[in-house]
Amino acid sequence: MPGSAAVVVTYFPDADAVRTLKRLSELSETLIIINNTPEEMRKAFPQASNVVLWNPGKNIGLAAALNRGMQLAADLGIQEVFLFDQDSRPSDHYFQQMLEFKSRLIKSGRKVAFCVPNFYDRNSKTFAVYPVVGRFSIRHVTCANMPGTFDNAALMAITSGMLISQAAYRAVGPFREDYFIDFIDNEYCLRANAAGYSVAVNCKATLDHAIGHRSVKKFLGLTIKPNHHPPSRKYYIFRNGVRTATDYFRQYPAYAGLMAARLAHETLSIVLYEKNKRRKLRAIVFGFCHGSAGRMGKCPLTQ
Repeated sequence: MPGSAAVVVTYFPDADAVRTLKRLSELSETLIIINNTPEEMRKAFPQASNVVLWNPGKNIGLAAALNRGMQLAADLGIQEVFLFDQDSRPSDHYFQQMLEFKSRLIKSGRKVAFCVPNFYDRNSKTFAVYPVVGRFSIRHVTCANMPGTFDNAALMAITSGMLISQAAYRAVGPFREDYFIDFIDNEYCLRANAAGYSVAVNCKATLDHAIGHRSVKKFLGLTIKPNHHPPSRKYYIFRNGVRTATDYFRQYPAYAGLMAARLAHETLSIVLYEKNKRRKLRAIVFGFCHGSAGRMGKCPLTQ
């Protein structure tokens, strides 16, 4: 019985993504691919005895795809699961590094929901910066200045590269499918911390990752990183960001401040550097209103 599996969610994968899948099939014990690409647009994926492919025939959203991947791994009796985006490239020893890191933490008595790596964004050429949210405080840490523990604060990390056990997944619960995409990771980290679990970062394991089509700009001394997402993604970012800040305001009022800064940065990026400004600004207005009202599910706007 395999000890771990890699779950990858794909959506219109390009040739590089397909090559990454082939490499993952060689590095991992079991590779589970959840293909959110509509049926008529599918590409050929690696064929191997350790590859499990599930095609819903449509885009069911990232959260639903991750939940399906966790369920397929559980059906195979696999307890340790790695979650990846299609554009994430683990190193040759990534799986071993993460599993050994987690084993050491568990033996030390840490109550860990999941482990995440340091990641390198190949678009902006920067390493991960992790927000750490306390009840009334926010600070940002990197692997260069990271403490050994975060006490009772919630550390925010992306889902790609995450190592999570089935036991922790059952305890924290499934990813929120009504979010569809975006802020699924933030909400899950806050929920895990509220349940008494911590998020552990293995700074010795680095994941090569790409966030959108991010670039780095300078404006009046500020560093601006426009992601160049389409309008529908802007909608999800604003709607889910507002919803997360609202739902967790009682436990983490400081998170609302972090969210305000993130959404302001997103707006400034659109106004200054991104194309299709009018449609994107319209999308964020709808997202803000729907998030405030609790209107969730798939984006009602056209691309």
